[in-house]
Amino acid sequence: MCGRFDTSHLSWAQIHEALLTYSTVRTAPLNLEPNDDVRPTTPQVTARIEDGEWVLEKMRWGLVPFWRNGKPLKDTEKGAGDGFKLSTFNARIETCAGTSTFREAFRRRRCIVPASAWYEWTGPAGGKTKHAFRRADGGPIWFAGLWDRVTTPDVGEVASFTILTGPSGGMLADYHDRAPAILEPGEWATWLDPSQAAAELLAAVRPKRFERVGAFG
Repeated sequence: MCGRFDTSHLSWAQIHEALLTYSTVRTAPLNLEPNDDVRPTTPQVTARIEDGEWVLEKMRWGLVPFWRNGKPLKDTEKGAGDGFKLSTFNARIETCAGTSTFREAFRRRRCIVPASAWYEWTGPAGGKTKHAFRRADGGPIWFAGLWDRVTTPDVGEVASFTILTGPSGGMLADYHDRAPAILEPGEWATWLDPSQAAAELLAAVRPKRFERVGAFG
């Protein structure tokens, strides 16, 4: 699972340099506003390929599917219940290709999402411990993501994304039975091309890439 993550150790220069190993970057530098406690619904930077070049865009974390076009993001009035209610900050790699919420994004709109770390919690309600996980080599994390775009009557255009998760493994399984799908730069080409099969790639947890770097009460 990935319900919170950290971008406090990322810089535009670091992201730009990494992306250039794959292709040119079309987007002008963005203000990344580093955050050590990124939560769902907040805008975060995403990267995708368009016409052979990288396009970076800040998007809402929590995918709002295309079929919500014309519908409000928030309830129009108290008790109306017509706002977007689905919890879509994560998508399961086992099912996202077949669900109405993620199916079209999986087929057409794939992205990667940079981060410094992600968090998991253990322990009983009211006394949970927060654990941070980073790459053992100190490099950035690249989550596999999906994105979408809709136009709503209350907020206007909403670009949004979700992070893919799969069964956990190794030491990560001691903290949660799900783990985010994290890619290496050499795997971007496979993931970002919807014509290529990616199931095996997404399922490769490879927990030895990561280390727990802190626990917080």
